[in-house]
Amino acid sequence: MSEVFLQLLRPVHGGYCLAHRDGQTYMVRFGLPGETVKAVPVAKKGKVIFAEVSEVLQASPQRQVPVWALGGPGGTGGADLCHVKLPYQRIWKTQVLADCLRRLGGEEVYAQALAVSGGELSCLGVSSVHAGASDAGGKRGGGAVETAASGACGEDADNAGGENGLGYRLRADFEVSPARRLAMTKFRGEELVEIDSFPLADPLISGSSLFSNPARWSEVLKPGGRIRAWASANGLRVWNGHALFDESAQPVAEKHVRLTVRGFGDYLMAPSGFWQAHRQAARILCEQVMAAATSDFAQGCVALAAQGEGLGNPLSGEGDGSAEASERSEADATSDFLPAFGNRKWEAILELYSGAGLFSRPLASILSRGGRLNTLEGSKPAVKMARKNLSGGPGRLQIRAGRVDARALADYGGRMKTPPLVVMDPPRSGAGQKVMAALAHLEPERIIYVACDPAALARDLKVAVSRGYQIASLQAFDLFPHTHHVESVCLMSRECE
Repeated sequence: MSEVFLQLLRPVHGGYCLAHRDGQTYMVRFGLPGETVKAVPVAKKGKVIFAEVSEVLQASPQRQVPVWALGGPGGTGGADLCHVKLPYQRIWKTQVLADCLRRLGGEEVYAQALAVSGGELSCLGVSSVHAGASDAGGKRGGGAVETAASGACGEDADNAGGENGLGYRLRADFEVSPARRLAMTKFRGEELVEIDSFPLADPLISGSSLFSNPARWSEVLKPGGRIRAWASANGLRVWNGHALFDESAQPVAEKHVRLTVRGFGDYLMAPSGFWQAHRQAARILCEQVMAAATSDFAQGCVALAAQGEGLGNPLSGEGDGSAEASERSEADATSDFLPAFGNRKWEAILELYSGAGLFSRPLASILSRGGRLNTLEGSKPAVKMARKNLSGGPGRLQIRAGRVDARALADYGGRMKTPPLVVMDPPRSGAGQKVMAALAHLEPERIIYVACDPAALARDLKVAVSRGYQIASLQAFDLFPHTHHVESVCLMSRECE
C-alpha cells in the first residue's frame, strides 16, 4: 500500500489518531489531532487500515521533537507519544478515557463518570523528576501528583519544575542482540533494534554501565537472551533469568528485588515479577485504594484525594523471624508515615488479582478486630512474594493462588459471607463480563477497581452499572508518560445515590 494524504481527527485508544479517506477508516500513529500528514499503511485489520506518519505537512502546535527518536516512526514503539508535548499527552489520555467510557461503557456509565468528576474528566500528571527523588532508592524522596489534563492546553504550557516525563521507569526489559548489546524489537515485528539510550528509565538504569560500558556485561548479555533492569532500593539490579547482578556486572547473593514505597514500606519482588513501572505509581495507587476503602459516605459520593499527610506505619505485630522478614521490618520501621485516610474498618475484604501484595498489606491494616483478608492471584510466584510481604501483618490472612474467574467467585460465595469490600487490579484485558457479573452477584458494598486500560475499564463498568452499582469516584493518572497508557482508579458502591 502506498502513502496517503490524511487529515487527522481525534485521538483514539492505542496511541492512534482517527482519519477517514475515500470511505476508508485509518488509525494513524505518531500524528496529532488537526494535522495534515502523509502516512504509510503498515497493516489492515477488517475494515481498518493502520498507518504511521511519514511526513507532517501541517503540524499541530502540540508537536515537539521526539524525546526519544527510537520510540518514534519505524522504531521500537516503546514511546508512541514521544512527539507530543507532555501537558497535551494528558489531555489526549483524558479524551481517550472519555471516548471509551461513552462508546464502550454506554451513556449511563459516561454520565456517572462525569457526575463524580465535577462535569469534566481529567488525567493527573505525576512527577517523574529524578533529581533526588525516587521511590526506588530508600534514601530518596518522591514527587507528587501535579497536573490535571482536562481542558485547553496552551502552546507554551509547561509543567512546574521542568518536568519532562523522563527517567520514571523503575524496571525495563531488553532483548540482547547478536553483538551482546541492549536491543528492543520493532513495533509489530521481530526485528531487533540496538539501543544506546533509554531516557524513560530511572537514572540508575539509563545512566548505568549497561549503556556506558556494555563490554563490562559481555558475560551476562547472551545473544538472543533477555534481561530485566531494576532501579531497586539497593541500587541497580540486572536479572538475566538465572541470577541478579549489580552495577559492576557482578552477581549478588540476593534472590529478590527490594523496592521502597514511600509511606508504605519495603516490598520484596521476584526479579521476573510484575511491579508498577513509574516510581510514584505504587505509592499513588496505594493512597487511592486506601482513600476509597476508608472513606465514610452514605448518600453522597466520595472524591479521592491526590495525596495525604502521614499517620502511621501500615504494619503491626511481629515478623516470622526470617532474615527477609527482619530486613523488611527494619526498613518499614524507618519508612515515611502512611497518609491520613478515613476511619472506616472492614470485617472482611476480598482482593482479586492481588499480585505480590502491594495493596494487601495496607488493606490488612484496616480490618476490624478479628477481620479477614482473602486474596486471589493467578501467578504462583507472585503469591509466594505476597506471603513474604505480608508476614507479621495484622488481621487474619488467606493468600491463595488460583485463577480469578466466575467459578472461583461462586465458590467463594458458597463458602464465605459476602465480603463488604472488594479490591481488584486486573490485567490489561480487564476482568471481563463473566467475572464482573459473578462479582456483582455477591453484592459487595464497595468495589475498588484499579485499571491500566480504559477500554477494558469501560466494558467492566458497563456490567457493574447494569447490575445496580454506581460510580462513586473515578480518577485517571498519567503513570506512563510518552506512551498511550493510562492508569485509573474507580470506586463503585451500592451506597452512592
